Amino acid sequence: MKRLHIEVKGVVQGVGFRPFVYNLAKSFNLKGFVTNTSKGVIIEIEGERVEEFMSKLQNNPPPLAKIYSIEKAELPPNNYKIFEIIESIDEAGFTHVSEDVSICEDCLRELFTPTDRRYLYPFINCTNCGPRYTITIKVPYDRPNTTMAVFKMCPECLSEYKDPNNRRFHAQPNACPVCGPQVRLFTMTDKGLKELNNPVSETIKLIKEGKILAIRGLGGFHLCCDAKNEEAVEELRKRKKRSNKPFALISPTVEAIEKFCLVSDEERKILTSKMRPIVLLRKKPECNFPGSLAPNNAYLGFMLPYTPLHYLLFYYPVQKGDSSSFSLLGMTEEEILHRPFAFGSGLCFASAQNDSLTQLQPHFDALVMTSGNISEEPIITKNEEAFEKLSNVADAFLIHNRDIFMRVDDSVVRELEGRIYFIRRARGFVPKAIPLKEELPEVLGAGADLKNTFTLIKSDYAIMSQHIGDMENLETIQFYEEVLNNLKSVYRTEPSAVGHDFHPLYFSTTWAKEYAEKRGIPAFALQHHYCHIASLMVEHGLDELFGIAFDGTGYGTDETIWGSEFLYCTVTDFQRLAHLRPISLPGGENAIKECSRIALSLIDDSFGKDMDLIKRLPLYKVVSEEKIRQILKIKNFSQFSPLSSGMGRLFDGISSLIGLCHYNTHEAEAAIALESLIEQGMEFSEKESYAFGLNFNSDIIIIDWANMIKAVLDDFLNRKLLSYISWKFHNTIIKIILELTEYFRAKFGFDTVGLSGGVFQNAYLIRETIKSLRKLGIKPLYHLNVPSNDACISLGQAYIVGKRLKI
Repeated sequence: MKRLHIEVKGVVQGVGFRPFVYNLAKSFNLKGFVTNTSKGVIIEIEGERVEEFMSKLQNNPPPLAKIYSIEKAELPPNNYKIFEIIESIDEAGFTHVSEDVSICEDCLRELFTPTDRRYLYPFINCTNCGPRYTITIKVPYDRPNTTMAVFKMCPECLSEYKDPNNRRFHAQPNACPVCGPQVRLFTMTDKGLKELNNPVSETIKLIKEGKILAIRGLGGFHLCCDAKNEEAVEELRKRKKRSNKPFALISPTVEAIEKFCLVSDEERKILTSKMRPIVLLRKKPECNFPGSLAPNNAYLGFMLPYTPLHYLLFYYPVQKGDSSSFSLLGMTEEEILHRPFAFGSGLCFASAQNDSLTQLQPHFDALVMTSGNISEEPIITKNEEAFEKLSNVADAFLIHNRDIFMRVDDSVVRELEGRIYFIRRARGFVPKAIPLKEELPEVLGAGADLKNTFTLIKSDYAIMSQHIGDMENLETIQFYEEVLNNLKSVYRTEPSAVGHDFHPLYFSTTWAKEYAEKRGIPAFALQHHYCHIASLMVEHGLDELFGIAFDGTGYGTDETIWGSEFLYCTVTDFQRLAHLRPISLPGGENAIKECSRIALSLIDDSFGKDMDLIKRLPLYKVVSEEKIRQILKIKNFSQFSPLSSGMGRLFDGISSLIGLCHYNTHEAEAAIALESLIEQGMEFSEKESYAFGLNFNSDIIIIDWANMIKAVLDDFLNRKLLSYISWKFHNTIIKIILELTEYFRAKFGFDTVGLSGGVFQNAYLIRETIKSLRKLGIKPLYHLNVPSNDACISLGQAYIVGKRLKI
């Protein structure tokens, strides 16, 4: 007989790990116990087949579990009589919290089986699916430590919870219509809110009537309408004051999405994954959606349903006589109950009343499902707040009474080389830790002002927050602090230092300095683009890296605006090697929104104040001649026109020059419009690019764009296709990358290059740059776990500070 004490660390709570261990021990006739602790899971097993148990534990854990380490020690026999799950232990240390998980096949089947006691229940879940991070108040992950604590399980649910052979064995959010959360529907009337019966079916009816619904979901409220109803979409945009920013969409199946977008096999896998992110997909030419869903954008952001309520919005049986019996044509109920659901296919329902079988069609091909918030504020989570803040946006409110402890937006991704490439990292992925190659001191990376996240380092893990947003209002800062306090508590960490952006006027900088001063800890000011590349160093386990950081804005050490950076970085310092010739921004911040100002600046520096040329360009039709002359005048005054070497600003200027976008109503709108012109299937061609200059007369190489601007305008005035001009411009940027990377490889001897910054979220640019670098024998490194935009900054900050403290 052998006895082992085993400690398992990783994502092992809220994923069915204890039930798995219990049943595994029973199968090998082992005795002992398993329990959750604040550090992970502790197991003691005793018997003859402990090695077989260990093999299964290591090689076949539950599907949602992520084991980071297993430590074991042999102990003297204790003569345990049974194997049991014992009460959780709260001790010093930390464990990893599971991400929220989309509804599983078994629960989906039960949801639409009329004989099941959870038939059409919007909160059905089990050990393998459902809410986790959004309801976890503290660890260990037990029901009393979640927002489900207020719902006392009924005898049937409690029986399932205690049954080792039931898949709801120790499922903490377990509930049913008798004892669990409920949904309610309220409409806006002249006299205030009015509650309606049959909330889900009435919600479907209202959406079909063109109404806008505020729907409380997993991590917060969504605003919802019929995506094919142009009037409803335009009204939602108007009420939400969303300008031209794209709306997120949800469809019942992949086949429904394929009516509107191209979907590759790799994109299908991402869509149907348990994380269920929003995936950016290329529109089909024949897509008949309202243009107001995503103006001047070749892509739509689609996701599949991830909660039971989502599925009910598409498939809830609407009363037409007797509407309670549905199932699959040509299959028996027994076959239906045991067939695996193909989430990309039509949804099927079992009939309890007759033997005839039919397939139920969804009520909608697609719904708008955009974040329920006031512009630039965090997503709303509380019912009362939604009634107050969304009363001028929504016609009705579908709410529920399961509290959301941690608000989380939907994640946004695109496919790159068969894997997820993040645009926004949130639901389904947080708070998943990023492993480090070594233990580092406990520190905080405060993040940037736009696309903010923060990062905590604990031991040999980096824990990044969900997407926080833009740090420009009190609500966002309160959200930031709310998440920080929660993750500090869950991971039992107290930072000994903080890293922040080098920009002295960033809200995040001010916050970080105050935070450090109150606690008497050091604060490190770190250059923006240096942290972009440092975040890649974290993900790829490096201490030095040649990297390229392309974005719109980042405060430089020379107190100018950077953003086209070729950098050589170590954990202690960085060297600036090359950048764009700076562009004057007439009017400062105004030029970032009014791309026409940048276009005029480029013309002035390339041709002089040539009004005859300007009058031939599209911007002359939207900007008065008087204003044009004013812009050109203030361009000469540095106090009104700061210099910027941001690559994003060059994209803005080109977009305006050729008449695509003269005003950014949301971040990167002009650049997205320019990218969207590139036709499907186009590839990099060095021959099809514009001329540019490289000035080697100083320690830092300057990339001169003047000849490029002249050639772009020559093509435009000669009526070349805009798609061709955009393609050539993108090829030019890639050619600049290739030429300078080869030059620096010869100089420094490296064989890898890192690619970071918001500009590299451009699908054509990142894809073709990667391919082209590989052809030169250079290994491109891009982001694997975090977005390339400013969301990655906090990871780089935390890593640099941690490494410097350790050194």
